Amino acid sequence: MKRTFSQYNETDTLKTVIIGRWEGFHEEEAYTTFLDDSPRDDYPTADELKPEFEAFQKALEDHGVEVLIPENIGNFLYDQLTPRDVATVIGNKMVICNMAKRSRKYEVAGIFPLISDFTGQEPMLLIPPVECLIEGGDVMIDKGRLIVGLSQRTNIKGYEWLLDTFTDQMEVIPVYLTDLKKEENILHLDCAFNPVGENSALIYEDGIKPIPNFFEKEYDLIKVNKKEQQALATNVFSASKDLVIARDHPQSKRTVEEMRKRGIEVIEIPFDGAPVTGGSLRCCTLPLIRK
Repeated sequence: MKRTFSQYNETDTLKTVIIGRWEGFHEEEAYTTFLDDSPRDDYPTADELKPEFEAFQKALEDHGVEVLIPENIGNFLYDQLTPRDVATVIGNKMVICNMAKRSRKYEVAGIFPLISDFTGQEPMLLIPPVECLIEGGDVMIDKGRLIVGLSQRTNIKGYEWLLDTFTDQMEVIPVYLTDLKKEENILHLDCAFNPVGENSALIYEDGIKPIPNFFEKEYDLIKVNKKEQQALATNVFSASKDLVIARDHPQSKRTVEEMRKRGIEVIEIPFDGAPVTGGSLRCCTLPLIRK
């Protein structure tokens, strides 16, 4: 049965999603050293990741979500935890991202078998020019806007390509993240801003310069402090306007309660492994269909 990509709001009801693959994490250390960085001593093991990703999968499936997991693409990778950056669905199309780190460029192969039954208006898969860096953690679609974070991982050429490609369908807005090397360590937009519920959003204001006017006009902002941001308290995952999955962590408790005060059901799960690598719950997902 053929299906169509669909994502028009961050909090619309989720039907189908790809989540990260914990199996095989860091089995091929040679690629860690050769492609980007020296191996880190504090990375989680696959055995530590297993119960956390299984709990995440169960929480989604218990609420009627179809959960897919990237195919194992063998010894070409050491990490398939965060599929958010590999690709992003905008409207009824999927953009295959150009990622900044060489070690991540193979990852897209793991999702291709999962989308072979998708069809729609051609071309449904879009590939930016090589000079256009885009990662899905910097891309949000909400309230008729495509919000694009300009960061270490998404450059101005990537934003301009998204503007040219989608401007006839929605407003495309740049959001400038704070100079990370000098002031803050904000990897992606979803580490500083994330819509939740009907009209709310988590925000770490010091990570964004300037704050776009429409953030304050159109969202009930739940402000996140520095310690909470460092624990990736903004990086929750919305399964619908009424349901959010959040990290069970001391620095997430206050923001969880703020979401609950706004009538949002929040499921808290232990999720400590992936954040060590730089990504939390939103990073570990790639929504394919929201209704």
